[in-house]
Amino acid sequence: MRKFLNISAVFAVLSLVSCDRDLLEPFTPGALTEEVAIQTSSELQQLLNSTYANMNSRSESEFVSVFTDEVGIGYANGGQGVNSDFVFFLNQSSGGPNSLWVESYTVLSRANRVLKFVDKIVATDAADQEKLAGIKAQALVIRAYSHLKLLSYFTTNMKDNNALAAVLADHVFLPEEKTNPRATNGQFYSFIHNDLDNAIALYNANPGLTISNIGANANFAKGLKARAYAYKGDYTNAELWADQVIATSGLSLATPAQYKQMFFSDTNSSEVIFKLKRMANQNSQGFNLHNAWCSIRPNLTGSPFYEVGRSLHNVLNPTNMPANTIAANISDVRANVIIAPSSIVDPNYATSADYRNSDKIIINKHGGTTSGSATWATAASNANNNDIKVMRLSEMYLIKAEARANAGDYPGAALAVQAVRIARNSVAPALPVYANATDAWAGILKERRIEFAYEGYRFLDLKRLGALAGMGIDRDPADYSSSSANYPGANPSNFPITSYKWALPIPSNELNVNSGIQQNPGY
Repeated sequence: MRKFLNISAVFAVLSLVSCDRDLLEPFTPGALTEEVAIQTSSELQQLLNSTYANMNSRSESEFVSVFTDEVGIGYANGGQGVNSDFVFFLNQSSGGPNSLWVESYTVLSRANRVLKFVDKIVATDAADQEKLAGIKAQALVIRAYSHLKLLSYFTTNMKDNNALAAVLADHVFLPEEKTNPRATNGQFYSFIHNDLDNAIALYNANPGLTISNIGANANFAKGLKARAYAYKGDYTNAELWADQVIATSGLSLATPAQYKQMFFSDTNSSEVIFKLKRMANQNSQGFNLHNAWCSIRPNLTGSPFYEVGRSLHNVLNPTNMPANTIAANISDVRANVIIAPSSIVDPNYATSADYRNSDKIIINKHGGTTSGSATWATAASNANNNDIKVMRLSEMYLIKAEARANAGDYPGAALAVQAVRIARNSVAPALPVYANATDAWAGILKERRIEFAYEGYRFLDLKRLGALAGMGIDRDPADYSSSSANYPGANPSNFPITSYKWALPIPSNELNVNSGIQQNPGY
């Protein structure tokens, strides 16, 4: 019996992943037999575009920001999150884990189809053969990325080879495959590194390939090896690969001005290793990135249902200066990028009788605004919908800092953190001094909190490093009072770093169809 390839027409909307017209066309054949669906490199490129399209979701950043300590309840909140993610409620029907699981396996299903077809296509010439090599390399990297995401969120312990990860998607699953058990972390890590090694070999063998930062390029493959080794706790190899990206990628840490451009207008990518391109038409399709936190726009009148978490704000603006003076008075550009200038900062928020309405700190990052502006760029073609930065060079420096801390080299850890801090400040800050291991891990975790806010890192950073740093969820009590005052009962305690909830539940949709799957403890 011939097998069928089914790709929904929704990809006509979602697969706009490049400024190159050839990379803007999705593969939307409806239903075709595999024998005739993909016969040329151009058709395979369109299938790869559909793979990228399924990655282009804000769900990870949104879930992580609400479930951890990046947001507080906004003054315009209409009930979003207050009885679920914000109060750490998780079960097998929860939306966040379900999105992470389903989106990852949808990406894997497309990437595996690319890999199934790529070796069957006969190249027309040397250039076409190189194009096919590039397509194969990208699919391998995407498959590794998706497997690492699944492992990190759903395992109980990223450092334990014997702990269960997820279902290993090493092929195109057939409808009759009903029993697929979870593989171990060790099996996942081996498969991830094998895919990345094969992709890097393809890139090395085809030096003419020029995959930009909106594709799964060689730098991203190397950076993923550094990330995967760091997750595993193998810091010797993590540092080796992080150093390689730092030294050979040709990228440099963004200056304060470039950092604003990177998160507002997307006009600078000096340190972006890989990003998911989001197109202007998505603004009318309900996929706007910043609308994960506000209904309209990232300023005071933009109807925010989530705002900057008060504890995060206090790290960035400890003296509670007016938000519209932050850019002129705080050296660290990240304060201005995260806190919108239109915000109202109440220095007496802790004793305010109406904290929710006296203290309005608006999330500015990803806002689609023009650099340095206090107003929304209504004339911008892609306002409110910045590209999703999947990996930036700063992550490599902070992985290096982790490696130095793990080795007991606390001055070395401080120097790696300082490299990022110098790039982000208009005036060089003092070099951090770490007295011991806990101090070093806490300093690194704090830097990652500031650097990667609203980018989907915080959950995994706490899961990996929280116990080492003696830290966990860090919400200001005022953020709890804000939620409970309007929604009685929605006032929990921060759940501990030892909670079973750091391993997300296997979604009910998987449990219902896969008789071989095993649920995580506690659910």
